[in-house]
Amino acid sequence: MSDSDALIESLEQLIAKKRQIKQGTMQVLLTGKQRLPGFAGRWERVRAGDVGSFRGGNGFPIAFQGDVLGDYPFFKVSDMNNDGNETFMSNSNNWISERAKRRLGATVFPEGSIIFAKVGAAVFLERKKILAKPSCIDNNLAAFVLDRSRAEIRFVHHALLETKFGSLVSTTALPSLNGAVLSQIPLELPPLAEQEAIAEFLSDMDTELAELETRLAKTRQLKQGMMQELLTGRIRLV
Repeated sequence: MSDSDALIESLEQLIAKKRQIKQGTMQVLLTGKQRLPGFAGRWERVRAGDVGSFRGGNGFPIAFQGDVLGDYPFFKVSDMNNDGNETFMSNSNNWISERAKRRLGATVFPEGSIIFAKVGAAVFLERKKILAKPSCIDNNLAAFVLDRSRAEIRFVHHALLETKFGSLVSTTALPSLNGAVLSQIPLELPPLAEQEAIAEFLSDMDTELAELETRLAKTRQLKQGMMQELLTGRIRLV
């Protein structure tokens, strides 16, 4: 087991190091303190409301919930925990038909909208995800719909991950986010081509981290399986 423990420890240390490197890289690339090779255009300081709009979701009565097939996924806050929804939201526990969508008067948010919890304790979890397809969201969620001629989705997503929405909640009994306040979030935007290059660079780092975390999880599972076999006598040491 010592070999497994050593491998697990080395992977944990490597992941921690990679996360620190990514955090530092984000801080310099998302602010223009460091430029990628070949880019020298002027950065523009804007408010979030200048390059997109914040809109809340719709009520989702229980009578319409439970379908696993349909025309649109209807996401709830809990869906953010689903496997496969780490960054891009595609796996929903509820789907609705076009007919149900019309009956509910539900808004269909476009692919690429950035969604997040807008009320309750979930706001403080600071989860921001990207819709992988046109989708509906319930009224505990809100979406930031970008003007894609001015802002690149993944670049803005990375920037918003660095913004603590929990510090923007209204001081009421139930924590909530206000669209007018969210619209004032400052953003530093380089030309669109540079936004795309930075987003690609950071996404490559995310992919590397995800692969290491998958390897770590498999190694832990393998160790757990070996322990169960040894402790029950199903496998005997030579």
